Amino acid sequence: LLRRTGLINDEAYLGLLAKTINQVQQTPGRTVQSLSQASFDAWVKYYRQDENTPNATVSYYSKGALVALCLDLTLRQERAATLDAVMRALWARCKGGPMSEEDLSAVLNQLAGRSFSGELSQWVHGTSDLPVARLLSQQGVAVHEAEAPLARRLGIRVSDSGPLKIKTVLRGSAAEQAGFAAGDEWLAIEVGRGRAASMWRINRLEDLLLYLGKRRRVQAWVSRDIRMLRLNLVLPPSASTVRLEVSDRQRASQWLSDR
Repeated sequence: LLRRTGLINDEAYLGLLAKTINQVQQTPGRTVQSLSQASFDAWVKYYRQDENTPNATVSYYSKGALVALCLDLTLRQERAATLDAVMRALWARCKGGPMSEEDLSAVLNQLAGRSFSGELSQWVHGTSDLPVARLLSQQGVAVHEAEAPLARRLGIRVSDSGPLKIKTVLRGSAAEQAGFAAGDEWLAIEVGRGRAASMWRINRLEDLLLYLGKRRRVQAWVSRDIRMLRLNLVLPPSASTVRLEVSDRQRASQWLSDR
């Protein structure tokens, strides 16, 4: 709707879409909880978030939007229909009232001439990554990898203002391996060893790269409750984030003109 009314151009739309893809990809909970489970547990998990929420659940808003995208692109590439047509058919079938997954399956079968049970099983009830990159590339939109922010590289989420406090430590991250925990206040780093060692106070996460230079190992000093802890942090070589760009204007134009 925003695209059709001229409130947003193609580049801005692809930027918003890339943001949604990154939100899902950077949530370890996507491999733990399916979309259907996330929806079912929304009131007891998603709306009662704590420091472990990103590791245990996934946003059914963000992943749901990507599942809708995958359905739309699949229908278009099979020259069967569009998601708009699916929604109109569902409205007519359900008379504007409640709908079930069986209703969706029936409409998809009717419009596409085949069953979508396999896709719905994987995308809605499974925890595998969605084929977003493949479907977008087939639609003329290239998926590029760009350098991720430092917080993503370390696998932490920090406070937006005030002291450098750790809000969340993502599962499988460099920060988790070093022993960081939610609630830690990161005070300083110690670079080097022995008499050559130097300690630096850090107020912002970006200070880390300033003092590290080309080093990848650092001693992180954190305050946890009333204790001071020294953690061995090893920076991973890299981490990436997704950026989208039109690679085939002719193929992409029909889809983007419908946004």
